[in-house]
Amino acid sequence: ALRGYKMTVFEALPVVGGMLSVAIPEYRLPRDILADEVKSVTDLGVEIRVNTPIGGDLTLDGLFEEGCKSVFLAMGAHGNLPLNIRGEGAKEVVSGVKFLRDFNLGRKMEIGQRVVVIGGGNVAIDGARSALRLGAKEVTILYRRSRQEMPASDEEIEAAISEGVNITYLAAPLEVLVEEEGRV
Repeated sequence: ALRGYKMTVFEALPVVGGMLSVAIPEYRLPRDILADEVKSVTDLGVEIRVNTPIGGDLTLDGLFEEGCKSVFLAMGAHGNLPLNIRGEGAKEVVSGVKFLRDFNLGRKMEIGQRVVVIGGGNVAIDGARSALRLGAKEVTILYRRSRQEMPASDEEIEAAISEGVNITYLAAPLEVLVEEEGRV
């Protein structure tokens, strides 16, 4: 855009900002700051189309047929690593990325009074703190290594602990126990 090219961003999500909007909770990335950053891009003349994933009716061939000279693909990292343990496919087991996306999009979510988060990165910390904000009474993070090896930032770990999140170190689940009714 700065060099005079007409630019269009096709955003699959219903909001602009990609993972910044749907993976990072507002208490860590205030939405007014994100909106200012997006505005600095749209002020350059960049068009952003939300709810417009590439695929289906919108194809790369179609974009070239419409006159696009080049296409830059920048898909976000919306995936997660599986636990590879029995029971992880249970209805009440949700990936951290999906949980945060639904939370940040304001989707209706039902969580229990007790929540366990498996992991030690910022997604785990954000998920735990968000679960508290959704009304969970007890949130515990299980992390397989020591506190010193935890990849989440120290500031975020301390904030989670001060908000009431429990962290158990050197713990790696072997299985998610699922009752006959399908409840974890």
